[in-house]
Amino acid sequence: MPFLEVGELFREKSSEFHLELVAGGGGFSRKITVPDINRPGLAFTGYFEHFPYERTQVIGISEYNYLSSLSGDKQVEVLRKLFSHENATCCILTRGLTPSEAMMKVFGEIEVPLLKTVLNSSSFISELIFYLDGKLAPNVKIHGVLTNVYGLGVLIMGKAGIGKSECALELVKRGHILVADDVVNIKKMSGAFLEGSGLEITRHLIEVRGLGIIDVKDLFGIGNILNESNIELVIKLEEWEEIKKYERIGIDEYYTEFLGIKIPEVTIPVGPGRNLAVLVETASLNQRLKNKGRFTARELNDKLKQIMSEQKRIK
Repeated sequence: MPFLEVGELFREKSSEFHLELVAGGGGFSRKITVPDINRPGLAFTGYFEHFPYERTQVIGISEYNYLSSLSGDKQVEVLRKLFSHENATCCILTRGLTPSEAMMKVFGEIEVPLLKTVLNSSSFISELIFYLDGKLAPNVKIHGVLTNVYGLGVLIMGKAGIGKSECALELVKRGHILVADDVVNIKKMSGAFLEGSGLEITRHLIEVRGLGIIDVKDLFGIGNILNESNIELVIKLEEWEEIKKYERIGIDEYYTEFLGIKIPEVTIPVGPGRNLAVLVETASLNQRLKNKGRFTARELNDKLKQIMSEQKRIK
């Protein structure tokens, strides 16, 4: 199961989220395993049934004011019960709230990180969920090239040497965008969609046989690169086989599945004289039409059926 240590969250986002460590720094190794956030206001009143201890706890002005209305001993009792659990991760105060003496005492003793931010609760929670969702999403690494063609995330796959990188280079030259070459990291994001990105060390680079490593950002400009993109179409390149029957009309639909999500798939045979970049562009535009409910092959098939039906009636 993917996890994120609280210390990593603090190191990566302390500047952007304006995070400050208040107490419990010894608990930075605690693991965040879910992207969900909880506001423990109901638990402060004494209702602990089904409390999600594994979630990151955020205390805003409402929870803070209620907790402050309790006696010091009662605050200590409630905080201990909530954060002494083995699955507790951390607690974050928003709006720059000043931690009470009870908070300093409890979080310091049980070594659960207590952080605070000047951001308001709603803005901070939405940003934190987005960050955790990306960090904790199920993922898989595959061999391929990820591009963005006409705004559509296109994953190009095929055996080594088939021409994936050369096709991507031609697409970039035609004004499209490179996301990742060689190794693509695919994440399953909330909302049941896939997001692809490249490795940090090879970001914006393409390996082309005979030329070596090419920096797309330096050669073609920042407008031809993205760090990540949704994956909405898979194109599989394979060597042309004379005896194999390839799709001629396109009525049938095929899919590739990653992490339980099916993505439309098109197989393109590679042969002399075929312009792969143009074919990928056309497949991308055709998929955009399908996404809008336009299916050319089926529309033609329906028209043919209608004509044949009318001819039978005339006879």
